[in-house]
Amino acid sequence: MSYIILCSGVAIGAGFQSVVAYINLGSYYVVGIPVGCVLGYVANLGIKGLWVGLLAGVGLQTVILSYVVWRTDWDDQVNKASNRINRWLLKPTEESNQNSTR
Repeated sequence: MSYIILCSGVAIGAGFQSVVAYINLGSYYVVGIPVGCVLGYVANLGIKGLWVGLLAGVGLQTVILSYVVWRTDWDDQVNKASNRINRWLLKPTEESNQNSTR
């Protein structure tokens, strides 16, 4: 279970919030719940079928999020993060010029 949380957090931190949301919705509502209902009620497995369906959704979520994390261009993510940080930091020459005018 912790691997799913790790992959989800990494993907969200890399800026893929909407992708992770769609993966979660698809895994649980499109796969997990229907498979659980079919196994639980149609195949007469009861609560075991419901749990197997939810586990199928979790398994699918894990596979997809692992693929997203694996295919992420981390060099590009580092450049994006550096650009965001540089917007908030003053360059040393600007800072020294501001101090000398005061």
